[in-house]
Amino acid sequence: MLGTVSLVLFFLILLASIRKWLPQDVLPLQSVLVLGSLLLLVLALVFGQPFRPAQLFAATTLHPITATIAGFLLAGAVETAGGFAAAGRILSRLGKGFIGLSGTVLLLVNIPTIFAMPCGRIWAAALIPTAVMFGTELAEQKDGRRLTPIIVFGLIINAAASCGPSPLGGIGMMGEGTAGFQLHAFSNPQQMATMIITLLAMIWVGTLYKFEVNPKSLLNRGDAAQKLPETAYFAFLLYVLGLAGVFIFRPPIPIQAVVLAMTILVMIAGNVGLRSLMAGIILHPVTAMVAGFMMAGALVITGGFETLAHILSWLATHTPLGYIGVSVLLIYLPVIFPMPCGRVIAAALLPGVIMFGQQVARVTGHPSSLPALLVGFILCCAASCAPSPLGGIGSIGEGNLGLRGGASTKPLQLSILMDVPVAALIVTYVGLSTDLLRIDELCLALGLAILCGVCTNVLLGYKFYKPGGILGGLIVAGLIMVL
Repeated sequence: MLGTVSLVLFFLILLASIRKWLPQDVLPLQSVLVLGSLLLLVLALVFGQPFRPAQLFAATTLHPITATIAGFLLAGAVETAGGFAAAGRILSRLGKGFIGLSGTVLLLVNIPTIFAMPCGRIWAAALIPTAVMFGTELAEQKDGRRLTPIIVFGLIINAAASCGPSPLGGIGMMGEGTAGFQLHAFSNPQQMATMIITLLAMIWVGTLYKFEVNPKSLLNRGDAAQKLPETAYFAFLLYVLGLAGVFIFRPPIPIQAVVLAMTILVMIAGNVGLRSLMAGIILHPVTAMVAGFMMAGALVITGGFETLAHILSWLATHTPLGYIGVSVLLIYLPVIFPMPCGRVIAAALLPGVIMFGQQVARVTGHPSSLPALLVGFILCCAASCAPSPLGGIGSIGEGNLGLRGGASTKPLQLSILMDVPVAALIVTYVGLSTDLLRIDELCLALGLAILCGVCTNVLLGYKFYKPGGILGGLIVAGLIMVL
């Protein structure tokens, strides 16, 4: 009974927040989760469930929290030094080069998952001016009002999903550590699937939902004429080289130490002061993760995970859903309850997802069932931040394009629904590995990149065989496999 009550309370908190029965300006989600955790402790006392206060943090894994904090320190340093703005300027120059606008657009919308930060808001905010600029330029050339939203929301969904494979405290690290998989084993499947989720979002925004904006009204928003100092480009170069070094050389020291060293170098190179650094840090995902872990600890104490596993097993054995149907339902919970940060559901439900995944693997006789379910769930958690009505990343795109709030929710949710099986299939048939440039993974990535290049050419109004778009896709695939 106590486990059932705790689960019902958890999902009621999510539903009340999403439906805005609880106003976020009065009771933010993190505060409600903390209060809910304390309420569950009171219920445990009422039901006579013995526990120790330390059990509240039993589900907390410190590594992703400290890695996330270190990642945000680095992001704050690079942002303050102008490094992310410099990336936008570099892309602007590439648009006038040999890969043209179509290839550069494909590179632009995939930049967040190539150089993944612990929160996609970092890249989304930095690159939207460049996305608007490319969109208005293409719209004037092609006389198309839908081209700017296509590019902007492709960038938005890619940025949201990018926190899954991030080596700097991404949601994937939580799953890898909790389930006992090798660090970064989930990165490549998520990055390849994110290429597809980005393409799907661009297709739905450009065809099924047909958002239209007046390019002339966006010219000032896309203006990026302000000159950047040379140190901004150097800061971005240090960030790229440091991130590449983590994957290529795999230093035998904690990622937190490497990231802090990179932060110090960027601060020196970009002349970034401590006060400016602290001002550039986004605390929302960190507090969301801690609140989620507190709720997970409360669910452990009250038996919520055992109840969840029992309910899922009963549904799998007594309904037509079976184990596969219930697995699908479990994977898509984050997009059914889209939170402003996917860490909330990931932290709170990962132990329950792992328990059920192990049971599915035993029943079906397929060991790959567990990692496939986990990667799908994690990618869904990460990407669900985009369509969240509680200040998700999608609202950034809507605001910049002058669209009504929530306009992008349906196409972004549809993209996530269709893409998560891609990640699961990659895990099942290609497998997990941290080896650099595996041939089978490389061939798959190149194939997906060519598909994305061809489709992007068509979406932007070019011939499907335009070399620039295809070459841009191949560059994306190569960078994904290395980083």
